[in-house]
Amino acid sequence: MGPSRKIFYSACSLLPVGMLKRMAPRLLLPYHHLVSDEEVLHVKHLYPYKNIAQFSADLDTLLRHFRPVAADEVAAAVRGGKALPRNAFLLTFDDGFRQVAEIIAPILLAKGVPAVFFVNPAFLDNRLLFYRCKISLVIEALMQKKGQPQLWTACGEILGQAAAGLISRIKKIDNLNQDLLERLAPLLELSFDEYLRNKRPFLTSAEAWELQKKGFTIGAHSWDHPYYDLIPEEEQRRQTLESMEYVREKFAPSYNLFSFPHTDAGLPQGFFDRLFAFGAPIDVFFGIQNQKEERSNRMLHRFNAERPDLPMARQLNGVLMYMLLQKMSGKYKVVRRSGGVINSLTNEYP
Repeated sequence: MGPSRKIFYSACSLLPVGMLKRMAPRLLLPYHHLVSDEEVLHVKHLYPYKNIAQFSADLDTLLRHFRPVAADEVAAAVRGGKALPRNAFLLTFDDGFRQVAEIIAPILLAKGVPAVFFVNPAFLDNRLLFYRCKISLVIEALMQKKGQPQLWTACGEILGQAAAGLISRIKKIDNLNQDLLERLAPLLELSFDEYLRNKRPFLTSAEAWELQKKGFTIGAHSWDHPYYDLIPEEEQRRQTLESMEYVREKFAPSYNLFSFPHTDAGLPQGFFDRLFAFGAPIDVFFGIQNQKEERSNRMLHRFNAERPDLPMARQLNGVLMYMLLQKMSGKYKVVRRSGGVINSLTNEYP
């Protein structure tokens, strides 16, 4: 966390939570990907995540100040206008990693907290390894071979990058040029198929079904997690509708929920208009534009609660203060134009 953020959260921690709660939105939406005490190599070089003790403490903090609500309550409020209770929160988890079933769900059940688990059909049952996970594995393999400059040079030749900037270049690989990872893997003696078989990074369909039976909600997160701004609208619609249809047929949730992979920033209003015009079976969309409002598109925006250096006891005041400042400045609504988005993901916390 940068110096400005540390100052912001430190200052906000001095304020009473009760005062900020009275001005908070009706629904708080923290999101995560996974929780683990272990080093998860396919995520290690992508983003940080909380351990079990940190996650449990965060839940206790939320439960002291807010009331957990189920996805069905939230969807009914969005679709039918039924008011949620004040100071409500809903947890969501993206990407469908196996830690959802092994670690997260048992903790949530013990504390009586509902949640939504968003999955990508391509990754369920460990049929395919997400290309971003491959990025983390490639970086890890390179880091283990720091003393082999010739290998680094060979990898750099594939990417057209000097060895000095190799890691940064690998992190910029996206869904359009992910084939580069397949070319790097043999040089690093890395087998993605073997890793997929041995580590089983993702949920199985049976595990997801068991989560649904235990009262959790399964939602869609696109078919295979591309950057939407890098694919044509026809493919955006396919990714959205086919993943949602898969989840509907496989898990039969009460409401159809969809969270955008990576970010919804950059999607024009026309994307939503055309989905609604053709009766897309999606009740609620989820984005990550820090709790901003977008009621016209049935979109709920979440905030990142996956920062190990920022316990919820400190983050909560900062999140609430940020929302208040956004509202006071008139920047709390997402306004989409035909060519893109105003108030996009770049408006992070200070």
